[in-house]
Amino acid sequence: MPGFNARLMALKCLCTLALLSCLTSVHAADPDLTRITPYGGQTGQEVAVVLNGDRLDDSIEIISYDPGLQFSDFTVPEGKNGKEFHAKITIPQDCPLGAHRLRIRTKSGLSRVIAFFVGQAPVVDEKEPNTDFYAPQAITTDVTMHGRIDSEDVDYFTLDCKKGERLSVEVEGLRLGTYFLGSNFFDPYVAILNADRFELAACDDHALTRQDGFVSVIIPEDGKYVVEVRDSSYGGHGAALYRLHIGQFPRPTGTVPAGGKPGELLNVKMYGDIAGPFDAQVQLPTQVPLEYSYFARQGNHVSPTGNRFWISPLENVIETEPNESREQATVMSVPSAANGILLSDEDIDYFKFTMTKDQEVDIDVIARRVRSAMDSVINVYDANGRRLAGDDDRKRPDSYLRFKAPADGEYFFQVQDQLGKGGADFHYRVEVTPVVPKMTITANEEVRYVQPDIELPQGRRVAFLASIQRENFGGAVKFLAENLPAGVTMECPESWSATGVVPLMFTAQENVELGSQFTRILGQWQNPGNAEQVVTAPLEQHHMRIRGQNQNDYVWEEAFDQIPVAITEKTPFDVEIIQPKVPIVRSGVMNLKVVAKKDEGFDEDISVVILQNAPGVNSSRSVKIPKGQTEALIPLNAAGNAPIQESAITVTATARVGNGNISINTPFAMLRVAEPYVEFKYVNTAVEQGQVLQFPIEIVQKTPFEGTAKVRLIGLPAKTATEEKEITKETTELVFPVTTEAEAPVGEHKNLFCQLIIIENGEEISHNLGGGRMRINKPAPIVVPQKAPPKPEEPKPEEPKPKVLSRLEMLRQQQEAIRNQQN
Repeated sequence: MPGFNARLMALKCLCTLALLSCLTSVHAADPDLTRITPYGGQTGQEVAVVLNGDRLDDSIEIISYDPGLQFSDFTVPEGKNGKEFHAKITIPQDCPLGAHRLRIRTKSGLSRVIAFFVGQAPVVDEKEPNTDFYAPQAITTDVTMHGRIDSEDVDYFTLDCKKGERLSVEVEGLRLGTYFLGSNFFDPYVAILNADRFELAACDDHALTRQDGFVSVIIPEDGKYVVEVRDSSYGGHGAALYRLHIGQFPRPTGTVPAGGKPGELLNVKMYGDIAGPFDAQVQLPTQVPLEYSYFARQGNHVSPTGNRFWISPLENVIETEPNESREQATVMSVPSAANGILLSDEDIDYFKFTMTKDQEVDIDVIARRVRSAMDSVINVYDANGRRLAGDDDRKRPDSYLRFKAPADGEYFFQVQDQLGKGGADFHYRVEVTPVVPKMTITANEEVRYVQPDIELPQGRRVAFLASIQRENFGGAVKFLAENLPAGVTMECPESWSATGVVPLMFTAQENVELGSQFTRILGQWQNPGNAEQVVTAPLEQHHMRIRGQNQNDYVWEEAFDQIPVAITEKTPFDVEIIQPKVPIVRSGVMNLKVVAKKDEGFDEDISVVILQNAPGVNSSRSVKIPKGQTEALIPLNAAGNAPIQESAITVTATARVGNGNISINTPFAMLRVAEPYVEFKYVNTAVEQGQVLQFPIEIVQKTPFEGTAKVRLIGLPAKTATEEKEITKETTELVFPVTTEAEAPVGEHKNLFCQLIIIENGEEISHNLGGGRMRINKPAPIVVPQKAPPKPEEPKPEEPKPKVLSRLEMLRQQQEAIRNQQN
């Protein structure tokens, strides 16, 4: 498969000018490309292709990410309602093999990516009926069959083979990149059978070719042999297309080493071919692509799918067998790359290296990333066999760990398969490197599975977001663009350069020429303390190659480090932000004004949304400039802890133009977040129903302002009211008289805040100053004094009853009376 770091190879024929002159100036925005027929061709041939999709009315040309193909005879056929675009593809004899990623450029945009496959063998179309094993389609060897599997369909092909020949079969099915909208995935299955229907070899999936499969056999005797292709679960549908390679080509699955230096001529041992291992020399490219594959060759026969190689500046170390223990470990240094293969089940490989105390290294196992079948596990040991670190699938499913040496000495790492498996396709590469700054930059999806494109109308701007993943460093990243079209510039505001997500804006001059060109966008960081330490990384786009039912199932994406810039016709509208003259304060709000200029005759709704909010600021995403109007307000609100800073913002404006949507951006405007100009300190207060409360607020002035500011108390409970107040920069206290009705709700009311409006430079600075609370109580009960009840008359004491005297007491009293008389 060709490298992804490709250049534009969109060649225009002379008839393109005639085509442009006859096309009407109608916008067919959002061009959609779903299929190319045929989906591949042979080197040295010219192929007429039909590209199917929607909104292809104003198609102009085909562009390719990969070098080699030549395009001509572009035609938009009449009566197809924009659903077809015709062209011719010339495939030179020396054209790189594998998938070439193509797109259609229209006057108004770019289609999605679709693959066109290049091979060495002649292309033969499948001919039905060939679903009966005993009535297969007769073919010769070394051909590529183009066919389709319908529901429960099985296709059979028969050919004559000689004893000792190698017969290889490989299918490209899922890898064609068909968008299975509403259908099941096509998961191909291939097999080789003899005339007695005995299965000699069969395959469903393989790590090298993903859901596609391949098989090889050495022919045991002269005779007819049958190749079978079907869906693995006997499914199939109209989109289940395939390219079936049948021939004597080699089919290695493992490589040692699995990588090398840029520009190196690498001596490689190829494993896994049915005829046995063989040696090859692989010329690695000087410029490091995101992915690189080598197509194995023996004589005139070439593998249809390349073997993946990893490119880095490290010296290679090849395992020396036996190395199944620490005592037998292959010696390597730091930094370097260990390369090997687990040829049998339970195979384990050891490597030995020396480190000093507190030295740190990254140990990265590269296996599945070079399409190995190995699910790696790595463990680090000291000289005594004590396990110090390990990992299984941190890089999904490859292994990775960072190791810090606890002391000077020798250390070992052990690499093995997680399930204890091995074979000719269990190759690996382990890179041991010092901890250094690294960076990965990826374009953010606009919507799920949809990457942003630079579809740039004349005199307009488009912008998208890119995420920066920094490893082992921090700080600002600058962006550069290589090979931009003349009249196009790129801007990345400095205010975002130290963050994790940055906006990139592209601007086209009014008179820039219509056309397309691939650009490479680079992020660059320079160590402030060491000017010689520079980290550079390309911006990557990850395009979805395979989508499933309801377009929701993720299966396979492909990375690109070049982005096409398509200059399109000027849109009939433009937009701009009216630069705010005042800041938005913490916990405050603002209405951002957006104004549209509409050409005469154009009056569609224009949706407007901020591409990336300033940190700590939120905005509405449902604002439109409606028909008949030219402006709208986007509500903003700032969090109480929003960073105090100035940020560049842009608004993306989308409108229907012709039969599709077109998006452009406003120029950047600056939005400043500031501290509130004043601080309100609230006092907890209480009032009884039906009474008037004097609600006091202490004012702390922070930023002087001119004139008077209006203050409203917000959040009062029902059946209460107050009046608007005014303050100046001199005011230190504010009292709101709050009236309450007799039915005002009783209880504590906590959500009171003041809305303060300060006018500065003719614009409002709206503060929301919260923290107030009040309590409403029921009135205390009224106590009415009562007269004391009269005291009851005390009963008169009864006369004492006469005492009854005894006879003796009576005689004593008589004697006492007689004595008193005598005296």
